[in-house]
Amino acid sequence: MQSNIKTIAALLLIIAGSSCKKDFINLAPISNQTSATFFQTAADFQQGVNAVYDALQSQQAYGKTFYYLMEVRSDNTDIGDRGANAGVASQIDLFTEATTNPFVTDGFAGSYVIISRANAVLDRIDAAAIDEASKKQFKGEALFLRALSYFNLVRLYGRVPLVVKTESPTESLNDKRNAIAEVYAQIETDLKQAATLLPLTYTTSTDAGRATAGSANTLLGKVYVTEKKWSEAATVLKTVLPNYSLLPNYADLFRADNPVSAEIIFTVRFRKGLSPTEGNTFFSDMMPMIYINGTTYSGATNNRPTVDMAKAYEPTDKRFAASMDTIYYRNATTLANGRYVKKYFDLPATTGDQGNSFPVLRYADALLLLAESLNEQAYSASTADGSALFYLNRVRTRAGVPAYTATDLPTQDAVREALFRERRVELAFENDRWFDIIRYSKGLQAMQAHLQKEYGLATPVLTANRLLFPIPQREVEVHNDPVNFPQNPGY
Repeated sequence: MQSNIKTIAALLLIIAGSSCKKDFINLAPISNQTSATFFQTAADFQQGVNAVYDALQSQQAYGKTFYYLMEVRSDNTDIGDRGANAGVASQIDLFTEATTNPFVTDGFAGSYVIISRANAVLDRIDAAAIDEASKKQFKGEALFLRALSYFNLVRLYGRVPLVVKTESPTESLNDKRNAIAEVYAQIETDLKQAATLLPLTYTTSTDAGRATAGSANTLLGKVYVTEKKWSEAATVLKTVLPNYSLLPNYADLFRADNPVSAEIIFTVRFRKGLSPTEGNTFFSDMMPMIYINGTTYSGATNNRPTVDMAKAYEPTDKRFAASMDTIYYRNATTLANGRYVKKYFDLPATTGDQGNSFPVLRYADALLLLAESLNEQAYSASTADGSALFYLNRVRTRAGVPAYTATDLPTQDAVREALFRERRVELAFENDRWFDIIRYSKGLQAMQAHLQKEYGLATPVLTANRLLFPIPQREVEVHNDPVNFPQNPGY
């Protein structure tokens, strides 16, 4: 990859300009280090791994770009001000993005920053003269984070360069777009190894939120489900269940003061009020201009729930009030109508500095994935413990909606459709919807209907080619290799 994506030396990505600070998200920048001297002690590797986590927070990743590529792209959310359909965010929403779209470029770049930092650790960890427990943990964390990034990349862009070591700028020019099967094979390998290296839990509060064996196994189960390896998915997901549980109150999952809980399997941590900032911009990006406790806050109303999303909840579903709203105060006396995401509501310390963490994997997701993997192997009318309906109903009853019976869902396809609907409301605004639409082979059908219904587009622009994002144009140009590094069809 070119210099501003991957060929910047991985060590510089870790050392120069990292905003990590002393603990898990609190590591002071290092200066005057070289690749030959940096990775020497356990503390050095700890800082290197922290820098990989830090890249997850980036505006090029979970800090912003990913929910544009994964939620706004779907029928869950849209852009509040589409700018006469001319804005780059609107292009993602309306499937009109060019190969130069900055969200497309940032999602690709941000993912390879994570991978580069993980590779910098993995290149050196096996030969490191540090204690074995630390070596196992650091290696496991780096493998998990690299796998997570490749899982995002392959689902967004299709064939991508599979880079598993630090590369020089010259070496990176020879990268090719590997086959999708090769990328998934590497993801599986990384996660299987990570699961054997990582602990089930951490004993100190400063480590809370780091990847665990449960994180690796849950992500592996999700990978298997995406690959339709149903038996493998069920086997690995069952190993996860004993170590986590559903919180009684769904809304508690998303409180800024509750970033890690019995239900959270892996989350991207943010914390407001620090300098340099470790907060996020979710409030200012997603909220409308809203009046709260005597103060008017500006908001962009992006990642706005669609009309169809608002209608997706059943009447008694507690998740609606925890996830979104349709009314707010514009000033002390004026109520306004308008849809907005409430799941990440946290009053900012300063503009663009909010503290909610972003859930990537949680127990309810694992339950629904397990239900899906069991149903795809064979339909069962049972609602007993261990059945697909049992796991589905555990998620539903927590939300205050009626449990399904075999009468409600008498066929395999009925269960399949119920799971598709349930995942939408349970995991709303958590970057799963676009991938679920694709995984259920509903991309053209669902999104053409969405574009017609939400925007009145009589002739939607969506084609099968638009189910993958383009490779950023500057990547195609710098490689200049139509055989090994082609653009995706249709762009």
